[in-house]
Parts: sequence; structure tokens; C-alpha cells
Amino acid sequence: MSYVLGFLINPFFLLALILIAVHLLIKKKSPVLRLLFFNIISLLLIAAVFDNIFASLLIKKDNLFRTDHRYYHHGLKPYQDQMTKWGSFGSPYPVKTNSLGMLDASTREVPLKKQGKRIVIMGDSFVEGVGYAYEKTIPGIIAQRLAPKGIEVLDAGTVSYSPKLYYLRTKYLLEQGLTFDDLYLFIDIGDIQDEILYAYFVPAADTGSLFSERVALFYYQHSWLFRALRDRFSYRQENPRHDSSDYWGGFLEHYRVRPRWTHDEKEFERWGKEGLASALEYTDKLSKLLKDHEITLHLSVHPWREQLVWEDGTDRQQSAWGIFCVERGIDFIDFFPLFQGKEPVEEVIKKYFIDKDIHWNDEGMRLIAEELLKHIEGNSAP
Repeated sequence: MSYVLGFLINPFFLLALILIAVHLLIKKKSPVLRLLFFNIISLLLIAAVFDNIFASLLIKKDNLFRTDHRYYHHGLKPYQDQMTKWGSFGSPYPVKTNSLGMLDASTREVPLKKQGKRIVIMGDSFVEGVGYAYEKTIPGIIAQRLAPKGIEVLDAGTVSYSPKLYYLRTKYLLEQGLTFDDLYLFIDIGDIQDEILYAYFVPAADTGSLFSERVALFYYQHSWLFRALRDRFSYRQENPRHDSSDYWGGFLEHYRVRPRWTHDEKEFERWGKEGLASALEYTDKLSKLLKDHEITLHLSVHPWREQLVWEDGTDRQQSAWGIFCVERGIDFIDFFPLFQGKEPVEEVIKKYFIDKDIHWNDEGMRLIAEELLKHIEGNSAP
């Protein structure tokens, strides 16, 4: 978006235009009223100029395909086709979403009723495959391999998802009439902290995309001052344990402690126990929901680089979800052994993870995809 266009649609410039129109409609104006209008309009125009400058410098325009949602908190907009970027040093890569607001090879229309066998792969940023085009992500690799066999793969990976949102998103999709056979769910270590972050969220009935919400999202993505005010007086007031709150010690500390619940007893007692209980509760709800629709749930866990460095053997993540699945007869897939015991930890991290990042690189995603393919093909065998 050009700077001139950004200025013309700036909320403060539009407010200034409204006040100018009101000023012109008032036939009799006292000197005091004239001065008041002049000062307010001037301040709004100045605010528009500086807001537009800050927005162009500080707000990334490569996440416009993302959206908030009244029922499942956030997701991706449907029919998007743009370039995006992950992290400060990553290379630009293409993002395409289908009619369901899921990453895909094209901006295609996905029929709600399945034509043959259909599986959904759901998870957070690890499944979204941040930093890489769809074809190199886990769902993308699997979709290409299974397409000749008549098996359709839907990619429901979205950054910062957790069991509460997995449940709400799946419930929403089923209520929309989506049919599928299997759900492969990636439970991430970061999901436990996200359960704390989303504890405040109460889903609202989906009544369609309201105009006011579309306008608010637009300005949140294009106006620096609107974003700052909304974060300060809306989101952060609703959510006392948001990612920059004093509860975590600020934004950087929030990320530093994120994986520590698995091996740091202090952090586990402070928030990990609550987050894990919430995650198990919502995954249990998801399991029952899928069973009611005769859909098979497959649940997997995987390590972060921190677990590879600090953990020796089975960790709390594997244990909690392994027991959960055994008790409910759910197919459990443990990806930890793929990264353990074969090479020195430093070599494993360098080979399979993005440099200075928690996520898998293309080799890491291919490693997981190949292992998951064996599992899917085994379950699909007659």
C-alpha cells in the first residue's frame, strides 16, 4: 500500500474529513467554535501524518492473510495469495489459502463434503511450517504424496494454536458441514503456555463477518496508533496474562520460559500444571466430539531444541500425552525418538532446526513428514 493511499484511508484523516464536513454544515459559527474546529482538525491531520509514518516503519505488512475470529480466536483469511516472511532474517515465501482459510497449494474452493478419503492435519506454527512455502511443509509434502492415491489432505496448521483452539476450530468446521475421516493432531510444548494466554477467551456465536470487526481488523493491520490503543485498552484489559504482561515478566521473558514447564518444577507449579490440565481437558472434549462424528483422532508430540538439550529420556510432554492416549484408546505418535540418540545434540539441532529459531527447517519437516506418511499409509492399508 502506497504512503499516499495509507494517508487517505488513515482513521485520523477520515475523522478530520468528518469534522470538516460538520464544520461546513454549521451555518452560524462563533469565533470560539471556529478555533475549536481548527485546532481539533489540525491535531487529527498531524496524528494521521505521524501514524502513517509509524505504521509504514513498524507494522509488518506480510501478515495480512491472518485474521481474528469470534469463535476460535484467530486463523487465516480465505482466498489469500501473498508473500510473507518469518522472523527478521528469513526469506520471503508465498502463502495461499483455500476457501476454508487453510494453507493450500492454490486458492481453491474446498467442497465441504469429502469426495473420497480425507484427512486433516492440525497444529500450531510447526504444522503451518513458518518460513517455508506450502509444498515444503508437513501437510504439503504429505498432500503431494497421497494425492495419487485419492487421499485429500487439509492443512489446519495455524501459528499459536493450542488445545482450546484446536477444539473450537474443529467444532466450528464440523458445524459448517465439513466432513473428513481422520484428524492428525500435533500437540506442541508451547501449547501449554498458550492455554494460559487463551484462558480469558470466550467464543461468541458466529454471525458472519461483521462490518465493524472487518474495519477494526483492517485498522489494526494498518494503523500503528489504533493498534497501540486497542492493545492497551482492549486486549490487554481482557487478558491479564497476555504475552507482554507482568505475569511473565514481559514479552521476552514470556518466550524464555515457554518450554520450561517440562523440566523446571518452579515454572510447572506456577503455570504449567494449570496449562496442562486445560490442554488435557480440551483435547478430551475434542476426542469426544470426533468420536460423535465417527472421525479417528491421531495425536503426536515432538521436542523443541531445549528438550533435546535438557531432557534425557522421556519427558513430561511425552508422559502426559502418552497416558492420555492410552486411557482413551487414541493412536499416539511420539516423534521424540527421531531426534534423539543418533547424533550429537548440536548436530541434530543444526541439521533439522532453523538457525536461532525453535521451528524445524525444511529437512526437519521432511523428516517428520516421512515418518507420518508411514503411519498414515499403515492406517490406510486394507
